[in-house]
Amino acid sequence: MKNITLLFALLFFAGAATFSQEQISFKFSNAKIIGGTHDVLQFDIEIKADAPGTFHRDLQVYLDYNTLAFGEGAVAAGKVSISALELMDSHYLTVSLVDNTPSKFAFISEAVEELNQPGTATHFSEVPVEYTGFIRVQMEIDDNNILAGIAFDEELMNGGQYMQSTTSTDPIAYNDPCVFENDLMDFSFIAHEIDLTTGWAGISSYMLPYDSDIENMFDPIVDELVILQNFAGVYYPEYNVNTLGGWDQNSGYLVKVTENCQLRVFGDASDGGPLELSNGWNLIPVKGFCDVDTEALFNGIIDDLIIVKEVAGAGVYWPAQAVNTIPTLNPGKAYFVKLTSDQTITFPGCE
Repeated sequence: MKNITLLFALLFFAGAATFSQEQISFKFSNAKIIGGTHDVLQFDIEIKADAPGTFHRDLQVYLDYNTLAFGEGAVAAGKVSISALELMDSHYLTVSLVDNTPSKFAFISEAVEELNQPGTATHFSEVPVEYTGFIRVQMEIDDNNILAGIAFDEELMNGGQYMQSTTSTDPIAYNDPCVFENDLMDFSFIAHEIDLTTGWAGISSYMLPYDSDIENMFDPIVDELVILQNFAGVYYPEYNVNTLGGWDQNSGYLVKVTENCQLRVFGDASDGGPLELSNGWNLIPVKGFCDVDTEALFNGIIDDLIIVKEVAGAGVYWPAQAVNTIPTLNPGKAYFVKLTSDQTITFPGCE
């Protein structure tokens, strides 16, 4: 009797293993705004499997979006484009990119050899167990004052994802439901607009940029940009020099342009917070989207403050001489500050 029970158990577990289904997960990543005549939201969709050895066959993505931000029927209006990333770069075709409803579009892909070959790395892409790029989406924005409202339609996507059998040309469904990691419902298109006039200026931003790469941030005004620098490095596009890398929200910058232009910084707004300063000269940003009272900001370190000075301007705050011609520090600008020791100041939040 014990032998029969053991045999039954072994058969049960073997059958369960044979018919087990792997699960696939989806997430949004690398969302950013590409500024231009018409601003564009760009984001990637990444996928992963919960176990190795699955080769994706047919994958379907259904995305809901805010029609107030993008308009209705975005695909038919020519406002949506899709490009392949690593997991669709070869072996796959786009079957359909179409409006599913006025506020939803569908993207459907299939493997070229799905009817002819079993699942192998020669004819299919294996879905890794770490998130990897599937497709890149670009959507033209109608109204920058409205949140994106983008999310996976979980109901339509569950049950519509297939891997290729490794022993035949049969499709095998991934486990239903899928896993959906995040959304872009509250993604904002609002930018910090910084007006630049011909010549030198000091700039900063209260935005935490979606894309902090200096070259990408300044690409819309690269024809007007001569140089961007701070105490850590320089970006000199004419000579392909970039030792800055990424934007530092805790630094001010010196910038020179050949004509009037506007820099737009897209990201999440930050309001106030501490800023560490070093002994000697500093180039500081304004951390917040409101004017800041200069004397109040430096009151706590007044004994160590020598001077605050405008960049490319004549304004100064010089406590020892009772001189203050910059009563407020303005968002978007940068200022020189000289101290006799390391200190910390704290920008207040806007009321």
